Amino acid sequence: MDSTVDAAVGAAAAGTRPPRGRLPGLDAVRALAVLGMVYMHVSPTGWLSAAPYQDKPAVLGWVEGVVSGRSMSLFVLMAGVSVALMTGASQPLSGGRLSVARKRLAVRAAMLLLISLCVDQLSGGGVSILQFYALWLLMLLPLVRLRPGTLLAAAGAAGAVLPVFSFVVMNHGGTWAISPMRPGAEPPVTGLALLVHPQDWPAALHGLLMGGGFQTPYAVPLLLAGLAIGRLDLRGPAVRRRMAAAGALLVAVSWLVSWFALGPLGAGRALAAMTASADGPMVQPWASVLALPPHQLYGLSVPMAPMMTGVGLLLMAGSLALLERPGPRRVLRPLTAAGSMALTWYAAHQIVIERAAGDPPYAFTLFAAMAVFALAFSPLWLRRIRRGPLEWLVHRAAVLAVPARGTGRGGS
Repeated sequence: MDSTVDAAVGAAAAGTRPPRGRLPGLDAVRALAVLGMVYMHVSPTGWLSAAPYQDKPAVLGWVEGVVSGRSMSLFVLMAGVSVALMTGASQPLSGGRLSVARKRLAVRAAMLLLISLCVDQLSGGGVSILQFYALWLLMLLPLVRLRPGTLLAAAGAAGAVLPVFSFVVMNHGGTWAISPMRPGAEPPVTGLALLVHPQDWPAALHGLLMGGGFQTPYAVPLLLAGLAIGRLDLRGPAVRRRMAAAGALLVAVSWLVSWFALGPLGAGRALAAMTASADGPMVQPWASVLALPPHQLYGLSVPMAPMMTGVGLLLMAGSLALLERPGPRRVLRPLTAAGSMALTWYAAHQIVIERAAGDPPYAFTLFAAMAVFALAFSPLWLRRIRRGPLEWLVHRAAVLAVPARGTGRGGS
């Protein structure tokens, strides 16, 4: 999400420059994730003009169904990859260099929180994912020394346990103290006002840990998997082939688990009966925890995180291999440039939707205009300035607050 999220940042934490720079394939995946989230937030109901939601064209509905939840999941997976790259990639930092990198990550988290509060203030919307992202950076700090195998094992365990935990809270613990559905769970203030209302900070932290559709419990296995992926030699052809094979296997197994739950285990029929019935509490059947969206919420779906890890592995393996070649790299320069400015475009699109686009519903042309502008403007901006506006701000804050050891300055 950050333009400095690459091997260059890990080396900058050490006060040195990497020999080969960024990996444009990762920027391409970031761009796809951000564009998917823009589409999801626009939720177009017509092509040239907005239509009532019930009249949304089937194609637009299908696209929204594909990107809904999945683009955010890809965003989260790439966050874990980014932290790995910022702490040494396949050669993890240690000693003083790791200390510098960790402190800079903490500064980045603080900056992302401030940016998120500003975005929330300007857009007038709810809590953006950037606040969650800030929390996730801090959560990963103690884990950056773990081996890829350990991280993958932890991701598997978290992916099995946390959706079940969220399922129990959602269906049986609505009044529990940890439940995001209980009265008073959400902080009464948002945006910059939160900074001057410390009495609301515990509620805000609770919202980040449990709110947003169980965003953080769902994110944990993806973050751990991303951190493990970022520790691999992503420039190695053999590694990429194994990534593609593992990704295809994860996607296939996740789909089969969901099919088995919806069919032979009867979750599909039970969910349909629950939806049709207006009597009694709306408690989901236990087998539905094994179903994929749209049959189950992504935060309550056991196979969703493995599925999206597999999708991410496939996309990363393919884009890394493709963008090694000069021709595709030139053709896809707008996409990779937009991906390197993902933080800027994510913040900007929320403000545009809330302050300039008018009231929903929106037309596809709104999404198309924002996407085309980002793809056209990003390479032009990067010709003159190395980083996007918000990426530059976060980077400067990190290197000024935590200078590289032995130089007295902020590094590259």
